[in-house]
Amino acid sequence: MTDPCPRHQPEGSDARPPAGAGSPPEVCPGATGSPPLPADRYDGPGIFDFLTMGMAAALCLVLGGGAGYLLDAWIGTAPWLTFVGLAFGVVAAVLVTVSQVRKHLT
Repeated sequence: MTDPCPRHQPEGSDARPPAGAGSPPEVCPGATGSPPLPADRYDGPGIFDFLTMGMAAALCLVLGGGAGYLLDAWIGTAPWLTFVGLAFGVVAAVLVTVSQVRKHLT
């Protein structure tokens, strides 16, 4: 079977585009490589999405623990508010991660 696209014909062959054909199509039949994905096709989360999830979870933990630590230092109840702050941070990290995973599942 011969390739109908003139761009993929060996040099010196007699294959020429038909008169008035204009420019060759964007994706030729028999072209190597994958054609670009259509705009409505979603291929799943990429590395940036996973990095965002990890950074958001870490930020929740640091902010919760830090706020608890500062409140402990101010009120003098160490280490109880640090634990409470970390617990809030864990809950926030789980909620943020679950919401981002659900975004990619739909």
